[in-house]
Amino acid sequence: MLSTTRRLRSTRSLAVGLLVAVAALLPLTPAHAAYGAPLPIQQAIYGGVNNAQLLARSDGTLQFDDGNTKYKYYIELCRVSSFVAPSIRVAVNGVYQYTLFYNVGSATALCPSGYTATILSAEVNHGGTVANVSFTLVASDFINQVYRERTRTSTYDNPYN
Repeated sequence: MLSTTRRLRSTRSLAVGLLVAVAALLPLTPAHAAYGAPLPIQQAIYGGVNNAQLLARSDGTLQFDDGNTKYKYYIELCRVSSFVAPSIRVAVNGVYQYTLFYNVGSATALCPSGYTATILSAEVNHGGTVANVSFTLVASDFINQVYRERTRTSTYDNPYN
């Protein structure tokens, strides 16, 4: 039979061993960021004579994670009368990151009858703190033999900063 001191040491050693094993496993569990409520993204660019002609529009959502390093977007980009296919320039914290391009898509409720939208979506791990994300919709017209590029920018602040 073990003495009380030996039993106490054995119990203590077992407890310490279990704690070390649990602590070693904790970093292996991936951290899951929670995304906040979707923020609406809605942009439209008009051009042509008297700026009355819809060139392109985008509609969708943007969500930031509570860890301040990731965001995800879902955008429908509709080409209506843009001379060159529209695009969306994306900037994080005021610094250009990449461009999303229109590609022949499918009919959606966003586009007028006879026009199509491209679905653009991704989850982006920026790798650093995301204070804000800007989307610049780019479309163009060609009036009186003059090419004009039109832009509209919307910036969305991260609510977790």
